[in-house]
Amino acid sequence: MLTDVAQTILVVDDEQPVVEVVAGVLEYAGYRVLTAGNGKEALAYLEKGKVDLVLSDMMMPVMDGTQLCKRIAADVAFSSIPFVLMSATHTAARLDGCRYAAFLKKPFDIQELLRLVASVLGEQ
Repeated sequence: MLTDVAQTILVVDDEQPVVEVVAGVLEYAGYRVLTAGNGKEALAYLEKGKVDLVLSDMMMPVMDGTQLCKRIAADVAFSSIPFVLMSATHTAARLDGCRYAAFLKKPFDIQELLRLVASVLGEQ
């Protein structure tokens, strides 16, 4: 499932083993991957360059995924970037001010992750 043009995915999670697995799978599939340990770090990446998708855990220190989602949705420069929330302890819910494209329940299957990313990015 290699992509024609490497799209950039920002993976945001404070659990390094999760980041390593997700980043590795996405890189193998042909995506360019950036990683951040919390929402504040993620915002710094967004300000530096083009990101095609944000894949973020919900529960993190400094700035959690819900706060990050709200900040992205409220910023005209970033509001068009698709946002995917991941969580082991929460389920998909309506979150005021947070418009996310999809929700990924942890633990997840690698194929499920790849299908979801391709779907959100509008790939075949």
